[in-house]
Formats: sequence, structure tokens, C-alpha cells
Amino acid sequence: MIIKDSLISIGYISRPHSYKGEIQLRLERKIVSLQRDDFVFIKMDGQYIPYKIESVKGKQEEPVLKLQFVETYEYAQEISGSEVYTDKEVLPQESELTFIGFELIDKELGAIGTVLDVQEMPQQLMLTVKYNGEEKYIPLVEAFIDHISEENKEIWLQLPRGLLDL
Repeated sequence: MIIKDSLISIGYISRPHSYKGEIQLRLERKIVSLQRDDFVFIKMDGQYIPYKIESVKGKQEEPVLKLQFVETYEYAQEISGSEVYTDKEVLPQESELTFIGFELIDKELGAIGTVLDVQEMPQQLMLTVKYNGEEKYIPLVEAFIDHISEENKEIWLQLPRGLLDL
């Protein structure tokens, strides 16, 4: 059974690519590399349907995928626009996406909250956290990080004053 909490959105199917059922994927997270024999999950009618990748070609940010059981242009057209997910467990160990679920702790403020998402912005990666009932973005930069504890799932920070007030 697929557990929604173990999946992370990586993009969406932008369009069919060929009459053989290939699809063009628009990746919103370039930190994820897709490979042959990996699985992606396509969200359809509230369900996460697994598809095995048979081939990957094209640009890294807009790869063309051939998925098992997607064999016609019509079916590729039908699933176009659908969100695509991958399992957090298959993320590379060095991927910043593995920080999802880590507790953020500031040197002065104490516990800030749990990392909800990692957003890839043009200049840097941003951690998304709920703080005082509001969603806040914290730049993932070395200058702010004191220590990362993999075993305790904690990121110790020293944030500039007022950053969480923005």
C-alpha cells in the first residue's frame, strides 16, 4: 500500500511527447534524478498510481519518460497535467529533500518547527516550516547552520534576528 506521507511531489506531466505514449515531465525539483527502473507515482482521482520508468531521455529539467503501461498518445494525453511524485526513500542520501520531517532549532528561539518542504528557488534552497501558525521560508545556507543531526532528525540554526518576522 502506498502511504501518501512517504511521497514527495516532483513536478507534473506537461504533455505527450510521441504517439508511442512517451510523456514530457516538467520537474519542479531538479534535485531529483530519474532513472530507468525507478517508479514514479501519478496522482489521479485522489489516488497515487505507481508507474515504472522504462526510459528517460531529453533535458534534465524536462525529461521525456516512457512509462510502463502508457502505450498510446491518447492515454498520455489523458494523464497530462497530473502531478508526479516519488518516494522519499529513493532520494539520494545527499539530497536536501531528506530534511523533510527534521526539527528546526534556533540557538536563541529554541524549537521553530518541523521542515514541511524544501523549495528550490533560483538563488538557493528554502526550508518551509510552520512557525506561530504561519508558513515561513528559511534559506538553507551554510552561514545559518550550526549542526545537522541525522540520527535525531534535527537542524540546529543561528538565524539572523527578525528573519521569522518577515
